[in-house]
Amino acid sequence: MTKPIPHTSTHATAVSRRQVAAGVTLLAAAGAAYAFTPRTVLRTLGTAKLDTLVPHAFGGWRFEANSGLVLPPADQLRDRIYSELLTRVYRHTDGSVMMLLIAYAGTQDGSIQVHRPEVCYPASGFRLTDIEDHDVKLAPGVDVPSRYIVAETELRSEKMIYWTRLGHLFPRKWSAQRLAVMEENLKGIIPDGVLVRISTLGQGDGRPGLDRFASAMFSAVGAQMKSVLVGPA
Repeated sequence: MTKPIPHTSTHATAVSRRQVAAGVTLLAAAGAAYAFTPRTVLRTLGTAKLDTLVPHAFGGWRFEANSGLVLPPADQLRDRIYSELLTRVYRHTDGSVMMLLIAYAGTQDGSIQVHRPEVCYPASGFRLTDIEDHDVKLAPGVDVPSRYIVAETELRSEKMIYWTRLGHLFPRKWSAQRLAVMEENLKGIIPDGVLVRISTLGQGDGRPGLDRFASAMFSAVGAQMKSVLVGPA
């Protein structure tokens, strides 16, 4: 007796095709995820210390103290963000004073962010009376996107410039920081981060003096510290 030939239904064929299509989609997604997974960790500071890379004297400026600067709150946020924190007060031969803060974070994964002056100064009782975008010319062809801020209390008026670097990018605003991390991740990079803040006390426009100090410092540091300040070439 001849056995009947099994019949494959149209429904079964459709299910099989959907399974194949789903498998191809999953493989493509896995490949894309692998392709865009960050695999290069950017750590411009390496095992060095900021204190050894930034000179105590340069261009008529000399180190005077480590205290007197407005700092981010000494809480878990600051502790988690920064792997290195340098604070110095410099005095020039002409008597003028500059306050330098450099905060370095070994990696920025998007869940932590550099602590901007727009946050830590109001938290310390200052009111911000002026906030403007400003480019700092550190050297010929090296112009860093930064911000100029005037912060005041009844007893103190502080002018500052600051910039933040995340990988190869310089986000000026808090909202742009997460986007900067994502953009670097899409390039396969886990970026490091740095915040550089230079400030001075007194009246008038502080930008010319602040820019001169920044330029003098940049000229005085070596190649590795230049990479920390503005990113690798």
